[in-house]
Amino acid sequence: MDKDKFKDNYSSLIEMEDLPDEMIEFILTYLSPYEDLDNCRLVCKRWSSIVKNLIRRSRNNLHKGLIDYRLRWEVFTQETATDVAANTADSLKQGLPFIAGRFAHSAVRHRNSMYIFGGGSSSDTTFNDLWRFDLSEMRWERPLSLGSYPSPKGSATIVEWREKLVLFGGWRYPSLHPPYQPWCLFDELHFYELASNRWHVCTSSSSPPPVAGHSATVIGDRMVVFGGYRIAESINSNSNETWCLELLDQRWWQPRLADNKKPPPRYGQFQFNLDDTHILIVGGCGGPNDIKQDAWVLDMSKDIWAWRAIPMRNKKYAATHMWCNPACKIGTKLVALGPTPTLPQDFQIMKQTRVPVGGGMAGPRHGAQPNNRNNPFERQPPPGWGIGMEQRILPNHNRVDNYRLVGLQANGPEEQYLANRRAILDQHQQNANNFLNNINNNNNQLQPRTGRLSDLHAPVPAAPSAEERNQNRPSTSPRLNGRADNDSAAGSNGSNNPNDIEAANRLQRNLALRCRENEPLLPKRFDELHEDRFRMAAFNVSRLRSISKDHSERIRRMEEKLNALRNSCRNAMIVQKSVKQPPPKRMKRNVLSLFVCELSAALSEVDPHLEWVEYKDFGIIPGAPERHLILSSLVAGHGELILFGGVHKETLGELTHQVSNSVHFLSAPKDIV
Repeated sequence: MDKDKFKDNYSSLIEMEDLPDEMIEFILTYLSPYEDLDNCRLVCKRWSSIVKNLIRRSRNNLHKGLIDYRLRWEVFTQETATDVAANTADSLKQGLPFIAGRFAHSAVRHRNSMYIFGGGSSSDTTFNDLWRFDLSEMRWERPLSLGSYPSPKGSATIVEWREKLVLFGGWRYPSLHPPYQPWCLFDELHFYELASNRWHVCTSSSSPPPVAGHSATVIGDRMVVFGGYRIAESINSNSNETWCLELLDQRWWQPRLADNKKPPPRYGQFQFNLDDTHILIVGGCGGPNDIKQDAWVLDMSKDIWAWRAIPMRNKKYAATHMWCNPACKIGTKLVALGPTPTLPQDFQIMKQTRVPVGGGMAGPRHGAQPNNRNNPFERQPPPGWGIGMEQRILPNHNRVDNYRLVGLQANGPEEQYLANRRAILDQHQQNANNFLNNINNNNNQLQPRTGRLSDLHAPVPAAPSAEERNQNRPSTSPRLNGRADNDSAAGSNGSNNPNDIEAANRLQRNLALRCRENEPLLPKRFDELHEDRFRMAAFNVSRLRSISKDHSERIRRMEEKLNALRNSCRNAMIVQKSVKQPPPKRMKRNVLSLFVCELSAALSEVDPHLEWVEYKDFGIIPGAPERHLILSSLVAGHGELILFGGVHKETLGELTHQVSNSVHFLSAPKDIV
């Protein structure tokens, strides 16, 4: 009995009716905002109210996200469609249809579906197919349409009116045979019955000329068409004409305009209705190097219509190329997509150039972390680096911080750093000079000997006796390359001999060349261990012989000091001298940025204007498409924006274009209860 009672109490705890409205609303956010929410609305009055609040909240979150730029991108591709349909056996049996990539197509949303018609392909052809994207099930399907199909074309306008789709205008690629034909423009008008999936063609005697790239808006039972690229009397030109279509009786007519004032001719502009009597157009293109950045409002409240220009504010935050990029209207805001504006260095992807080996490099700025990836002296410390320095062995041996000066602070000023370098340089220079002076003032004169420089580091043999030295010592020195050494005079005279000074200088140069053996980053000039007695004297390295016991030890200490001196000079030059490096090559991030314009004051009687909202992070939203798409479509959904298709701009000049068939969704992040 206790178990049954516990089960009854436990089952009563998980009933949906016992949850608060906020919790139920949060659970419903994981459903599709289209058909699934419509079905939830039919459960009861409470759920109907919760669904209404959810739709209103999602719309407000989208508007707030457009201002704060707190949005996210999601993508639906053909691979995603395969994963979605994996749980549906019927779809796998029948095969999963998916739309082909296209651009300059026509798009419109009707209830829970988005319809796509025509457009250009990747091989300079055009489509005349109609596709439907189910936003609830995230699935493409092609309706089996009947009736009179439209011609294959792109850049046509399609609008929704009373369970019908209205298609007008467009262009088509010329046929390949015969060659050099002009593009074909259309003035066709078609109606598509959504209930019966049937096309109807409408013919009229007084219709606009063939046009493409125009804009159209439905207000009531009237469709208003403006601008476009047209052919009138066998002349191609841009249009600024306004045409109206009475959808009930399918009749075309042109309104009368006050003072015959019109916007400049253009095509590819944005057009939206502000209310039942006003239409707004923004942007467009008037021809090569004539990108429009203006806005015009058409007043249709009177018998004589009137155009007037609307000033724009914050133009530095305006969208660029407002003719080949998509846009849509969300409430009182115009949302446009376009190329990323000019970015500073922090937002650029940099290609670092390689610093020449041996060149100087400026020291890091105060408080900045040094970037030593391109500095070969920091990647592998040369010999002698430990002299006068403290070598800190850390767990990560690849870090540059393993080698630092004694007493050097990480965030110390540049003056202290340079002063430490100069002190080390002066100390090594003074030690080297004192050592050379001691050699010159030494009574034991340096004399020629046979052997190699590598023998200097060999163990010192036992000193011979005086008789052996006198017996083995030659009376006259041999002539080397036609030059005699006055050893007897040098042995009897304790003063500085020019030959000894020259020999010491040659030894110093020879030891400097030997330092290259321990530095793999420096090139080898020649093998100094190999000597030829018969080569030119200018390229010969003298061989010096010492009769002192500790001569080899002094030579070894001299070599160490010279190595330390060279390394100190080189390190000081790295800090003090700055080589002018070539500027790094910048690669602009090629992504879609978001631009928002406030339209609430467009019809103000006091100060009508449009104001672009200041973007954040240059309009870059996380997850945005990495490549810039043009001639795509953007429609408004339930709390989201839907982007489809497009062509990659850099492939338009190629034989085969790179087109997209992906669907991107832009929405606000979900709130956590």
